[in-house]
Amino acid sequence: MIKLAGSALIIFATTGIGFTAGRDLKIRLDNLRYIKKLMLMLRGEIQYLKAPLGEAFFNVGKRARAPFDLFFDRIAQEIESLECESFYAIWCKHIDEELSQIKLTKPDCQTLKRVGEHLGYMDKEMQLGMIDLYVEQLEEEIKLSKENIDEKIRVYHCLGVAAGIFAVLIIL
Repeated sequence: MIKLAGSALIIFATTGIGFTAGRDLKIRLDNLRYIKKLMLMLRGEIQYLKAPLGEAFFNVGKRARAPFDLFFDRIAQEIESLECESFYAIWCKHIDEELSQIKLTKPDCQTLKRVGEHLGYMDKEMQLGMIDLYVEQLEEEIKLSKENIDEKIRVYHCLGVAAGIFAVLIIL
């Protein structure tokens, strides 16, 4: 009886891990879409409202959901405080601090960090061009993720169940 209960718990646990991995893929895709939306808002603030970078980040932060609101607000505060730190250092620091809990891959974070290399010190047109380039990269990544997300989710679900059954067979 105990072996049966333990076997069921192992299978449930590994199945849960598989379903969690599948859910993380969906969350990542949603976050990429939302980052694209935020970048387009930032682009609009810079291009049409002609807002300085600190004000543009503050305005986008007011309309963003957590944790992105905190990300944009903190960057705006540090830009306005006129510390000696470069914009790129501020950008990377806040990506690591505020956006660490969202489900982005390391390449996603590295690409997002590269955007900060060109914001803050280039002229307005170059900054807009960099944002446009990043939005195009995001669109491509979203497209690739959407194409195979269902397959990957099914694989994670099946692997979770299969791993549990395999572990039970080894234990018994």
